[in-house]
Amino acid sequence: MNEVCSSTKQAVTVIVSLFVTTCFSHSLISAEKTYFPKSADESEVLSLVLKSEVQANRWTKKEVVCFSVQGMDPSPKLVKALRQQELNVCSSAEWRRRFNCGFEVRLQFLGSDSLRSTRVHAVVADLREINEGVGDLGILQRDGEYALQKIDGKWSISKYVPSKQAGLKP
Repeated sequence: MNEVCSSTKQAVTVIVSLFVTTCFSHSLISAEKTYFPKSADESEVLSLVLKSEVQANRWTKKEVVCFSVQGMDPSPKLVKALRQQELNVCSSAEWRRRFNCGFEVRLQFLGSDSLRSTRVHAVVADLREINEGVGDLGILQRDGEYALQKIDGKWSISKYVPSKQAGLKP
């Protein structure tokens, strides 16, 4: 009987240790994967692209949209700045903790002449089925590339080109 009790205690100890280690390493990895804009221009470009996605997808102001940049979670300062511009956004990490976003926008800077132009790839996923416990994967909703230009000190979107993937709406 003592042998069973002892092996149960060992198993519980191993599981708890594994759990604590996993949680701790996840927080370290998250801290290493935070995106900080390099300039006010990058923040302005991200704001324009996110506003364009809100409009293109016909999201309401109440709809919480999670986003990431360069495969990283945005800094709290960036999220706060975008919220001050009336964007109802949060970090993709926030969704992983609370399942409170209906949609996720993944942004990737592709190349830029940082003074005058830049390109941003945007992928939009619908997370509502996951949030409801109905599905396991987000549904790809939009996928395309934005071209932006800075003219007279102000950034604007010059064009959006959808990726050539079947089943996506432009």
